[in-house]
Amino acid sequence: MEPAAAAAETRQQRGRRKKKPKETRTVRPDTGGLEQNPNRHYASNRIKTTKYTLLSFLPKNLFEQLHRFANVYFVFIALLNFVPLVSAFQPELALAPVVFILSVTAIKDLWEDYRRHRSDTEINHMDCLVYSR
Repeated sequence: MEPAAAAAETRQQRGRRKKKPKETRTVRPDTGGLEQNPNRHYASNRIKTTKYTLLSFLPKNLFEQLHRFANVYFVFIALLNFVPLVSAFQPELALAPVVFILSVTAIKDLWEDYRRHRSDTEINHMDCLVYSR
C-alpha cells in the first residue's frame, strides 16, 4: 500500500465515530377540534398604522414631545421657577404656556391617530377578491 493511501485511510478511520442507536420518537399532531380556524397558522392581513393605544398614548406622546429642544427648554424654565432663589414670577403662571402647548399638540396627535384608526378599520372591512388555483 502506498504511504499516501495509507494516510488517507487512517484519516477516514479517525473521522468515523461510533453511531448511537437510533431512538424512536412519536409525534402526535395537534388536531384540536373542528371548531378551530383553519387559517390559524397564517399571518393576518389586517392593516394597523396607528401609533398609540389607550394605555400608551400619554407616555409615548410625552416622550415624542420632549424630544423637541424647545419643549425641553420651556419645561426646564417652568420648573426653575419653582426654586425660590431664581423664580422670576409665580411658578404656576410659568407652567401655563408649557401645559397649553403640550396639551394642544397631544390633542392634535390624538385626532390624527383616531383618523388613522378609522381609515384602518375602513380598509380592513373592504371586500376583496380571492383567487384560487
